[in-house]
Amino acid sequence: MSLEDRPTPSGQPQPDRDFGGKIVRLTGEIGRLPPGPAASVRRDPLAGSGSAAFWHLMATHGIHPRERGLEHWAAVTQAIAILTPKGRRDSGNPKPSPHDGANPMGAALYQAKITEQRLARLLSARGAMRRDLVVRTCRRLAAKEAVRFDLRTLAQFVLSEDEDESAARWIARHYYTARVRAARTSAQGES
Repeated sequence: MSLEDRPTPSGQPQPDRDFGGKIVRLTGEIGRLPPGPAASVRRDPLAGSGSAAFWHLMATHGIHPRERGLEHWAAVTQAIAILTPKGRRDSGNPKPSPHDGANPMGAALYQAKITEQRLARLLSARGAMRRDLVVRTCRRLAAKEAVRFDLRTLAQFVLSEDEDESAARWIARHYYTARVRAARTSAQGES
């Protein structure tokens, strides 16, 4: 499955060339949702006929997944909504975005004290289990409130699970890099 299936005039899907930008814009749009629609996306975007806010987000951002990809996009949207602060935004101040392109997802998982066992389970999961674990992990991260990271990696991890494991390797690499740095800092502080 490609990261996004956009129909061409011939009806053939083509990958989105601006995938990262689309995820950042989607994140911003989720942050502007009123509390009710945001809650519907956080709960389950595909419950029943689906959340009206979810369908609106898909249409607004030109995301037209095939039926199989729909569950993947629902998980990405739900995870982003979970990570987005709750409540109404102030008129002059938007909600802080959960996206921070400078903080890799793996480093954020380490900083949030996600154990190696949880990480291994997340990275090795496939299909519905992967989507479920991503959403559960985001709920744990949201409880910590200040965790912000590169949501493009999260989206790639969910959307490309059958084709490419580069996102999983990227997450693992940054998790262990953060772990080694923390150990070095701790060792230097003790000496």
